[in-house]
Amino acid sequence: MASRLTPLTLLLLLLLAGDRIASDMIVGPDSLQEGESEGDSQKGGILDSESLQGNEDPPALPMANLTGAEPLSPSPPAVTEPCSPPAPEPAQSTSPPAAEPFCPAPVTSCPDSEIRSAEAVLGEALTDFSLRLYHDFSVLKKKETNFIFSPFSIASLLTQILLGAGGETRVSLERLLSYPQNFSCVHHALKAFTSEGFTSFSQIFHSSDLAIRDTFADASQRLYGSSPRPLANDSTASLELINDWVAKKTNLRIRRLLDSLPEDTRLILLNAVALSAKWKIAFDKGRTSLKPFHTKSSAIKVPMMNSKKYPVASFTDPTLKARVGCLQLSHNLSFVILVPQTVKHHLQDLEQALSTSVFEAVMKKLELTKFHPTHLTMPRIKVQSSQDMLDYFDFIYDVNLCGLTEDPDVQVSGIQHQATMELAESGVEATAASVVSVARNLLLFEVQQPFLFLLWDQQHKFPVFMGRVYDPKG
Repeated sequence: MASRLTPLTLLLLLLLAGDRIASDMIVGPDSLQEGESEGDSQKGGILDSESLQGNEDPPALPMANLTGAEPLSPSPPAVTEPCSPPAPEPAQSTSPPAAEPFCPAPVTSCPDSEIRSAEAVLGEALTDFSLRLYHDFSVLKKKETNFIFSPFSIASLLTQILLGAGGETRVSLERLLSYPQNFSCVHHALKAFTSEGFTSFSQIFHSSDLAIRDTFADASQRLYGSSPRPLANDSTASLELINDWVAKKTNLRIRRLLDSLPEDTRLILLNAVALSAKWKIAFDKGRTSLKPFHTKSSAIKVPMMNSKKYPVASFTDPTLKARVGCLQLSHNLSFVILVPQTVKHHLQDLEQALSTSVFEAVMKKLELTKFHPTHLTMPRIKVQSSQDMLDYFDFIYDVNLCGLTEDPDVQVSGIQHQATMELAESGVEATAASVVSVARNLLLFEVQQPFLFLLWDQQHKFPVFMGRVYDPKG
């Protein structure tokens, strides 16, 4: 176990493959079939839109039998009258040929005067997106299990895809991410969401036969720091290329994202977030001891960090029936805990009551709450999770990525997400250098039952990571 808040890492993979159409004249391998279409209205999923949902394929038009067509029936003899004028030539159509659908270049301009307000809009959108995604995870994951995810990483990748999305796909992604329509300043605002405590990396890999539009490649490099790179000539070498990139950008925390890669892979978009922060004030390792952590049906002994006078901003929220606590980390980050008020209250009830409006009110109150010396008990934590997110977003095959490539057959086939977190004792400052005067009536904050947590960016006011813990040992 590392002796600090070790790098929190997350990788999101968007894998797209071309749909190889088969007919009597065109033969190719089947396209991947992993997505599911959704009904006309959202039923509990985070994607509340119709535009990423494809229509049923129209019936194929009959093709002429060029080798066995019946002979044409003879025409009746033409009757001509003497001195009659010759028949006029049939008029040729003057209509222009049907033009291809218009796909505008990415709009990324943003006046300097609007960037600050765009950052505020983005922070609110990320918070709303985070809560909706958390609720989907809490419902669709197995009950009473740990999970962790980075809404910031997921939103970063989907926002990068916006650069190449057209038509209804663009509108749907904006709705999914809680962005205003045509939010062109979002890319500059997202670029401004930087911190010494966490770093975001992006990379695009594509097959050699897939042409990426120059406008997308240029905008992607300028705003997200990634130029498209070609995949290798075979799937084994491409798999090694991708996993090596993942391992490097996550400081070896995720060494192998993929075990295999389909032969017809055309396009892969990656995003990784690595967070490295320490407690503002260290815990004394000598005070860590085994104590009970209570679940619904039992109690397990886990290593608990203890401090008699740790600075904590905390209060009890009556709506959630929960204790809310905030502990300071380095680099303007904080660790926020929402734990049921007593062992008689359950995390599931807290999750159901945590609407966006309640969450915003809680975070606003927490921002105004002062830090006080507190008798703190909380577990060492190790949380990791991996998830195929295609099931959550209901991406299907009729997406419009005309701004990314001219190939109309590029389709979503998979989205992979991994995250990991370890939390232990040491911090930026030595214990002796962080002495806080002890209040006469010391506050108490105990985390000895399942809880919800956030890694919160205090400057831009959004969750970088979010999750829950039912078993601190992972």
